[in-house]
Amino acid sequence: MSKKIRLATVKDLARIQEIYRPYVEQEDIVVNSEHRVPTMEELEERFALVTKEFPWLVCEIDDVVVAYAYAGKPFKREGYKWNAEVSVYADGNYHGRKLASALYESLLELLETQGYYNVYACILSINEKSIKFHEKYGFKVMSIFPNSVYKHDKWMDVIWMNKVLQEFKDDVKNPVSIWDLDKKLVDNILNKNGDIIKG
Repeated sequence: MSKKIRLATVKDLARIQEIYRPYVEQEDIVVNSEHRVPTMEELEERFALVTKEFPWLVCEIDDVVVAYAYAGKPFKREGYKWNAEVSVYADGNYHGRKLASALYESLLELLETQGYYNVYACILSINEKSIKFHEKYGFKVMSIFPNSVYKHDKWMDVIWMNKVLQEFKDDVKNPVSIWDLDKKLVDNILNKNGDIIKG
């Protein structure tokens, strides 16, 4: 069995859409606020926007993409640029194989290396599994927005969780793009965390 974490490409988007679909459509695994699956054109726009600066990672088993994770801007204004928001999704047929753990280990290390200080996760309160997963990685609940999402005929609370990646400094430097990092360093981070994936 081969297993690998790598940077995503546009060619992965059809598979990414397939993985994402049940998280949007199925009532029993509601994890986000979207009411419909984004089209390929919309996904391509999102991908282009994210990957200008941030990592978008995929996890492969036997050359098939089975999970993905990415970061993006949680806030638009200039003073917020040292923050990132993270998300992870896995094919339901591969749960229990530590795909999300392998992806998050890689994603968080890359973000710290890029120069980010805070990472945030926006989670629906009914998604207890995700909340516990993020707590495992040092995320803490920072705020709760009651009845902020309406989906599948019910109101749901939204929870924002936060993790500090590094010690805060006054002489802060701007975060760098994922493409400005040394390629060997990026590859080393991805390769070592690929070993976390269970066979």
